[in-house]
Amino acid sequence: MSRSKKLIVTALFLIGACILLYPAVSNKLAERHQAEMISRYEQTVEELPKTDMKSEWEKAVKYNESVTGMSVEDPFILGSGSVLPGNYKDVLNVEEKEGVMGYIEIPAIDVMLPIYHGVSERVLRRGVGHMETTALPIGGKGTHSVLASHRGLSTAKLFTDLDRMKEGDLFYIHVLDHLLTYEVDQISVIEPEDTDALRPIADKEYITLLTCTPYGVNSHRLLVRGEKICDEIVKKSEEKESDTAKKERDITEMIAYGAAVFALVSLFVAAVAVCVRKMKKKRRTRGRKKKAGKRSLKRRKR
Repeated sequence: MSRSKKLIVTALFLIGACILLYPAVSNKLAERHQAEMISRYEQTVEELPKTDMKSEWEKAVKYNESVTGMSVEDPFILGSGSVLPGNYKDVLNVEEKEGVMGYIEIPAIDVMLPIYHGVSERVLRRGVGHMETTALPIGGKGTHSVLASHRGLSTAKLFTDLDRMKEGDLFYIHVLDHLLTYEVDQISVIEPEDTDALRPIADKEYITLLTCTPYGVNSHRLLVRGEKICDEIVKKSEEKESDTAKKERDITEMIAYGAAVFALVSLFVAAVAVCVRKMKKKRRTRGRKKKAGKRSLKRRKR
C-alpha cells in the first residue's frame, strides 16, 4: 500500500473514532460544567449572611404571591405566556453572574443539574430552566413550579431519561439553605398548547418536570409531577461532600473515562494496523502471482 493510501485509511479511522467519541466527550464536558455551576452556587450560599439568606427567601415568597393566577407558557414555543413581574431576574439570584437559582437532584435517572432563570434556548441546553410564569421552586401552599430542559441532545444528557421515572420516585430541589423533597405522583403526556395540567391547585405544593416527547419527534410534552413531602434547613457540612471526597471522586471518574477513551482509540489503531497488514499481504500475494506468471511464460517461450 502506498504511503498516501495509508494516510487516507488512518485519517478515516481517526474521523470515525472522533465521531464515536464525540457524544461521550461532549456529555462529560457538560457534566463538568454543570458540576462547576452547582459548586459555585453552593459556595456563594455558604458565604451568604443569615440575614441576607432570610431576605432572599422572603423575596421569593412575595414573588410567588404576585404570580398566582398568571397564565402558563410553553417553554418550547417562543412568545407564549404572560408578561413577568419586573423583578424576576433579581429573585433567588445570589449567584448573579450565571443566574443560577438552585439545583435539582434526580437519583432515579442519575442527574444533578443547575436551575437557571428563564427558559431560553441557551438555558435549556446548559441545564434546567424555570418557567417564569410559574411559582419559584421554593414550595408553599397553592404553588406549582415548572422546570424544563431538553432531551436527546448529543452534547448533554439533561432530561433525556425523564421518561424512565416512575410514580413514587423522589427528586430534590436545593434552594439557598433549603432542601425540598418531592415525590412523583403523576406522569402524563400533553399537547404543547394544553397547559391546564401546569396550573396551581389550592393547598397543593407541586413541581412539574417538563420536556419534549416522543424522543426525536418532540410533538408533545412529557410531564413528571412531584408533590412536596419535606422541606428542611440543611447545614452545609451535612449536605455537601467533603472537598477531599469530591476530589477523590473526580479523579476516579477521570481515570475511568481516560481509560475508556484510551481503549477505544487503541481498538481503532489496532483495526488500522490489521487492515494495513491484510492489504500488504494481498499486495505481496498478487506480486508473487505476477512473478510466477511471468516465469511460466518465459519457460513456455523457450
